[in-house]
Formats: sequence, C-alpha cells, structure tokens
Amino acid sequence: MSSILEKKIFRSITHANQFFEKKTEKQLLESVGRIITSIPLPPHTTKKWFQKSYVVASDKDDFLAGKGIFYITEGRKLFLDTTAGHYQMTWGYNHPVLMKNLNQALKLGIPWDCHSNIPGFFVKKLSEKLVQICNPGTKLETLQDSNSSLNTVLLGIATGSVACSTAMKIALNYFRNNKPNRKKIVFVSINGNYHGTDFIMQRLRKMWDWIFSDNLIFEMVEPNDIEGLHKIFKTHKENICAFFFEPVMMNREAILLKKNFVQEARRLTESVDALMIVDEIQTCCWYPEIFMYKQFDITPDILILGKGLTAGFHPLSAIVYKRKLDSLKQYDAISTNGNAPLPAFMALCCLELIEKNLNKIEELGNYYEKKLHCLAQEFPELIVSIQGKGMLSGIKLKNQEIALAFHKKCLEKGIWARVHAYYEGHSTLLTKFALVATKNSIDFVIDTFRKILRTF
Repeated sequence: MSSILEKKIFRSITHANQFFEKKTEKQLLESVGRIITSIPLPPHTTKKWFQKSYVVASDKDDFLAGKGIFYITEGRKLFLDTTAGHYQMTWGYNHPVLMKNLNQALKLGIPWDCHSNIPGFFVKKLSEKLVQICNPGTKLETLQDSNSSLNTVLLGIATGSVACSTAMKIALNYFRNNKPNRKKIVFVSINGNYHGTDFIMQRLRKMWDWIFSDNLIFEMVEPNDIEGLHKIFKTHKENICAFFFEPVMMNREAILLKKNFVQEARRLTESVDALMIVDEIQTCCWYPEIFMYKQFDITPDILILGKGLTAGFHPLSAIVYKRKLDSLKQYDAISTNGNAPLPAFMALCCLELIEKNLNKIEELGNYYEKKLHCLAQEFPELIVSIQGKGMLSGIKLKNQEIALAFHKKCLEKGIWARVHAYYEGHSTLLTKFALVATKNSIDFVIDTFRKILRTF
C-alpha cells in the first residue's frame, strides 16, 4: 500500500496514536469534544458505496484511531467512548497487555486461522477454560460424564448470530428426540430480545411470520412478567421447546431481568422438559463472575457467548452446554472462522485480565451504578429510571424527544453513546463502558450528563 492517499492516512493514524501516547488521562479528559489540530487532516474517502442504512454521518465523524476508552475521528475530534466500540471492546482500544500478547503470538507463529477440523492448542485450552469458569471448584475429570453440568463446548462458530441459531438447532434436536409425538413446537423469548440476525432467530422478534408454519410457534413475554410467563407455560405445556433470555436487554433499554423471574423460568422449563438458553453475548466478560447467569443462582442448559470474549480482536463465539444435548453432526453448525487459534489465544488473554481485575470490575460497576442513581435523584423531572446493572446501564428519560436531544448533545460534547428511541415508549441512553474505565472518567461522563440535563 504505497499510494499518496494511503501514505496520508497512515501519517494521520501515526500522529493520532502518538497523541494518545503523550497524553495523561487528565489531559485526554480535558480535550474531549475538541478538534486535535496537531494531527494532520486525513484524506476522506467516500461512503457512497455503502448501503443506505449505514450512511448516517459524514466522513469526518468516522473512526481514525483509538486508545482505551478514547478515539479520534477522521475530522480529528476526540471522543470518549461509553459503549466499548459496539459493545465488544472489553478492554477498550489497543490495550497494552493485549497488544503485547498479540505481537508475541504473531512472532511465535500462532496462525490467525486454520481448518475447523484441526483446532490448535489454544482452541482446546479455551474450551477447557470455559468449562472451568462454569464449574468453579470442580475437578475437570469429574465433569465430562455429567448430564447436569455445563461441560461441552462448541467453538467452531465466529459470530453471535450463528451461536444463537446453533443453540436453537440443539434445542430442536432435543425436542424431537424426547417429545416425538408433539406436533407443535413452541419457543418462548422476552419481548425486546435480540439473539442475532440469523433468519430463524429473527422470528423470535416476530419477523418473517408469513413464511413459517402454524406448527412452529413463537411466544413473547414481557420482561419480569411472572404472571405472563405462567400463562404461556400453562397454555403450551410440553409443547415448549426452549426459553431464550438475555440477562440485560441491551436491545430494549438495558432492562435487567430480576432474579425471581429467571428462577421461576428455570422451574417452569424443568417442569415441561424444555431447555433454558441464556444469551450472554452482551453480558459475558463484563461482571466479576465472568458469566452473569451465576448472579441468578441457576444453571442454564445452554450458554451462548460472544462479543467481548476476544476483546474485539476477532469474532469468535461459543456455546457451552450439557453433555446430554450433544447431538449436532460435524457441519450442522459451523463458521469458516470458527476454531481459530489466534482469536482463541486472545480470548484466553482477555479472560486472564478479567480474573486479575475481578475486584476492580465489581467496584467500578458499583461506582458507576451509584453515580447514575444519584444523577436520577438530581433530575427526577427528566430521568424516569436507571436501567441495567454495572457497566451495562441505561438512563431512561422522560420521553423520546428529550432522549434524542440528550443523545445529540452528548455527541456534540464528544461523548459517544447509543440511544433507544425508535420504538414507542423507548427513551433510553445506553452505555457499556470498557473495563479500562476509571472513576475519573466515569465522573467526567456523569458531570457532562449533568451539564446537559441542566439545559432542558
């Protein structure tokens, strides 16, 4: 790559990274929202070839370089990212430990990828590590033949969407083998779920209803609606195949499921021999337990992992499930880039960082949550509630108009966040800080939120 245009963009990226290296956190916080004129203006390439839905901003707003929770745009504006990229950069941009480990791995010749049939050492080690995390304090040799433990791992899948559809395939096999005389198949999910973009998984969001048979039924229950859950299970009984849920619903205003709701769902699924499938694509790696399902004191039948597992280095998802459910043939669920050695190595590095920082992760999550609740008490006329838990949190505002205006003002001030205000009743600013956030950076964001709220 040696054209003049490419040389210019490399020059701009180099200067941006040097800017990050020279500045302290305090200096970076003081510069958030400003244009960094010491960085040469990069050339702008057009987005005219993009699909229309992705052309939502000018070229100058696009990403140039990042470090930690900060990034600089092509327009040279410094942003503080409160969303960990697209919720997947567990340790922010270019974490020094992860970058060092990555460079060492490349020097050692650990390959980026290989055929899924010949997984390398680190893929096998990651599968063992995931089982260990699910079963702390239990000797591995006692787990393999257990039908009640999460002891089987599928890493041959790259994206969360494929992981979710794989979990559904396993559930369908289990249903067919254990309830062969049932003519109707019922899946239960929470209204506002996501579970990826796979065709049949989107049916859980009531999409594509016109092409599905009446024998394949998709029921939705409102978050934390135990009475509604009882009604669905009473209506469909043993026809229920599986119950899908996300602990924190980042596709619906960061609603946190309550412990009593999840435990009742576990009891009901067991009563009709249906599977409980917990989708932790969003929540895995963001809590001191690593997998959030443990906070509910339940064991699901299938655990789905993705996004932050490799700290954003390369897509690698996984499902961990009970041995009795191991029914898929070799190519029933697979991604070209599944079972990739280098991403598996990076996942192990990410998990090691979490284990070394368990107390900090818990402390920081509690700190942010407390600050948000204090903010809500200051502005009861504007903030309806604080949603979510820890770093995965949302500020539900009075209405859509205020939420959209609040989000716009955040972007103007250099705070990158997301907003849910495209459905009726949705009015929530969403945040999911990378785990390298500090109390100082959280205080800065809360203070910026406070200043913006005072303008309404």
